[in-house]
Amino acid sequence: MNSLICGSGFGLYGYLPSISKFSTNVYLDKKYKKIFNLRKELSKFEPKIIWYNKINKIILKIDYLVIAKRPKDQLNIVKSILKNKNNIKHFFLEKPISVTPKKTLELINIFDKKKINYSIGFLFEYVNWYKLIKKNLQSKGKNDISIEWNIKNNLNNLRSWKYDYKQGGGLLRYYGIHFIKLFSDLNLKKIKKNEFKKNSWIFEGYDNKENFIKLTLRYSKLSNFSYKINKSKVKKLKSPYKYKIDHKLIDPRCFFLKKYINKNLFRYVNHFSNLKSFISLWRKIENKKII
Repeated sequence: MNSLICGSGFGLYGYLPSISKFSTNVYLDKKYKKIFNLRKELSKFEPKIIWYNKINKIILKIDYLVIAKRPKDQLNIVKSILKNKNNIKHFFLEKPISVTPKKTLELINIFDKKKINYSIGFLFEYVNWYKLIKKNLQSKGKNDISIEWNIKNNLNNLRSWKYDYKQGGGLLRYYGIHFIKLFSDLNLKKIKKNEFKKNSWIFEGYDNKENFIKLTLRYSKLSNFSYKINKSKVKKLKSPYKYKIDHKLIDPRCFFLKKYINKNLFRYVNHFSNLKSFISLWRKIENKKII
């Protein structure tokens, strides 16, 4: 099986180590070679890499396509790929998929209409704290869940699209989008509080069983993550993925990416209706609606 990765950032240090396990060859644009050579931890994956110049010359050889680009670009890349004859079995996309809820819906409608297998890299469902919260919310009785994520504000990289709301970045669209998907998966039915400030987002809501969920998301000088279930002691982690990300080593998110890729390759289920519910909730949150 052959994979193609579009994206020289997380596409390289995230997806390359993760999808190599499932691939005979991994195709990469020659434009990424300079960046690849700077990341010595990726050198062990080089035997599987085939460098290409023009995508139209290799597209018929591709089974899996990873698009890990700016949300602003992903919709246009998908449209461009689908104009060409191809044998792609699965598209792996990065969140938040596209710039706005409307454009995101446009993209998944394209996939649904053409009966194309696709998935989006929401990784929280694979981490232990999420599984524990979900288990509590599905049990009998009412629960009180509190989540807090302090995100280190990289002042040296403020020009990155990840800080630009119009490109699909910003506190809500880049970081908060994980939790909007989580809330949608947990059947959130009522929004009690939805407060945006320049460097923070405070959200409170109830699911269909009247379980209470509170989220505090903010930019901070230090990065840390914590959660509390009912009256238990607050659990503190370095990040939602538990380990501090160190680019000198393989990114710890690769551990969850492998689980995500494995699940969608071998036990794929089309979650079109679930994604529509997620997009609807995303739209209401961005419009600051209380439901």
